[in-house]
Amino acid sequence: MKTVFLLFGFFLFLTGFSQEKFTIDGYIKDSLSGESVIGATITIGNASATVSSNQYGFYSITLPAGAYKVAVSHIS
Repeated sequence: MKTVFLLFGFFLFLTGFSQEKFTIDGYIKDSLSGESVIGATITIGNASATVSSNQYGFYSITLPAGAYKVAVSHIS
C-alpha cells in the first residue's frame, strides 16, 4: 500500500512542475518585393521577450502556453 501512495505522490510531483511550451517561428518578408527582412525585431509584449530575424529573415521563440500580443518592427 505504501508503494502505491509513493508512486502516486511521485506523479503528482512531476505534473506540478510540467509546463507546456510552444514555439512561434516564421519568416519576415517585405510585402512588396518579397525579400527577406534582416534584423527585424519581433516583440512579445505580454512575456517581455524580444527576438531578431536572422540573415534569411527567420525568427523563432519558445514561450509558455498562453495568449500573447506580437509586434514586428524594422528600421526602413
